[in-house]
Amino acid sequence: MKNVILYVRVSTDEQAGRGYSLRDQEQKLITYCQNNNFNVLRIFREDYSAKTFKRPEFKKLLEFCKKNKKEIHQLLFIKWDRFSRNTAESYQMIGVFNELAIQVNAIEQPLDLSIPEQGLMLAVYLSMPEVENQRRSLNVISGMRRAFKEGRYVGYAPKGYDNGKDAAKKPILIPNEDARFVQEAFELMATGNYQRNEVFYKLKEKGFKSSKTAFANILNNHLYYGGVFIKAYKDEKETIVNGIHEPIITKALFDKVQQVMNNRKRGKQKAPKVYNDNFPLKGFLHCPICNKQMRASTSKGRTQYYSYYHCVSPCKGRYTSEEVHQQVTAFLADLSFDKQFQELYFEIIKEKLLEDTNRKVLGPKHHENVKSIEDKLVKVQDLYIDGGIDKSGYESAKERYENLLADLKSKEISSEDNKKLIDLYSKATKKFINIDIQYNNSDLEQKRKIIGSIFEKNIQFENKKVRTANLNPILSEIASINRGLQGKMKKGLTKKSVKPFLAPPLGLEPRTL
Repeated sequence: MKNVILYVRVSTDEQAGRGYSLRDQEQKLITYCQNNNFNVLRIFREDYSAKTFKRPEFKKLLEFCKKNKKEIHQLLFIKWDRFSRNTAESYQMIGVFNELAIQVNAIEQPLDLSIPEQGLMLAVYLSMPEVENQRRSLNVISGMRRAFKEGRYVGYAPKGYDNGKDAAKKPILIPNEDARFVQEAFELMATGNYQRNEVFYKLKEKGFKSSKTAFANILNNHLYYGGVFIKAYKDEKETIVNGIHEPIITKALFDKVQQVMNNRKRGKQKAPKVYNDNFPLKGFLHCPICNKQMRASTSKGRTQYYSYYHCVSPCKGRYTSEEVHQQVTAFLADLSFDKQFQELYFEIIKEKLLEDTNRKVLGPKHHENVKSIEDKLVKVQDLYIDGGIDKSGYESAKERYENLLADLKSKEISSEDNKKLIDLYSKATKKFINIDIQYNNSDLEQKRKIIGSIFEKNIQFENKKVRTANLNPILSEIASINRGLQGKMKKGLTKKSVKPFLAPPLGLEPRTL
């Protein structure tokens, strides 16, 4: 009686797609052994791909054969693709079993390898699964690249996204609860005030789970602003297309972070140092005398310590931290709204923007023109397909109609701008309710965020007061209005009493945005 060992293998995709199962293979092998009076020493069951022999159970099988080679006559499996899907490695492994004097065979594709001609059939049996694997791989690559080109990311979802399905049951990325951490990571890095590891640990303290390496990859991933990166392949160059998934950050924020990190790599920008709670304005203050960034330090007097923001020698620019902080708080008080005034100010802005929107409302004639041109485009395409016009005539007509359509569509886009601005102004003005109190009650990180969002470049002092030359123009306007209304009874404020303090009519010009 021959002693045999049995090997059954199935991978997840095969089991789902072809109905292979370990139990079915095992039963067929056992029946075969019973019919041929073979003694089964052991059965090895594998759930792994056959691209290589680096499989957990196959390693155990090989070790078992080496230890018991005198007792084993044959290794049996259903078909040769259960043994391997790699031709070169298959021949090597068959050689290993030949040295152990163990015959390798498939019960549904039996071969007598002592006959030379049978070697041809072995080559066919072994090469077919490998060719199938290669074709499947090419199909997968082709399918994924096609999806990527359409803006549909079909890989494993990165941090901040989940793999989901759209209405057509096709894969799409869906932001999850980690999206807020990703957004904050980019916002902190864009300031240039934090090292990458510093941001990583800040987020980790808030519950963000990731490794340092994975976090570094997050900051370079185009998916977060809505881009889909497509690698170079054959004659196709690498490219980035617009994704159909919801972005977590803006393209501008992503580009800013890349600029910050690239400047550090090239040595143009040093990684920031950790800031001191006593000097929240460090890095923002510039000397009014020499325009260099001011430093911060504490010195010991006779009885106590004194803190200063100061310039470097030979410049004599120096301010005590106390007077600087008082002036900044006073300046923020000029920008601060109480709730009543915020609502009134916003209503005036909204009224003006709605007037602009009403002037831009598009009538039925506009939509008729759009439909007419779209119909003409379809007719030109049909005419070209039917041979009614040549390629040159088709492309000329197509370009003309597409330009007309684009011109009409641009009017639709501009009519939506003011509606978006109303929402933007609402959110922005609410943030300036008691902004001075918000600042004083914030931690170091939040204080720096507030200052960074108000000043476009840096803070300078003139006559011991904050200069507003580099201030966002609309904030200068708010400060001017607040100062003009000082001394007036806030309870008696109306649109009529506030409008005279507004600058020239609000619009979409850079002056007010």
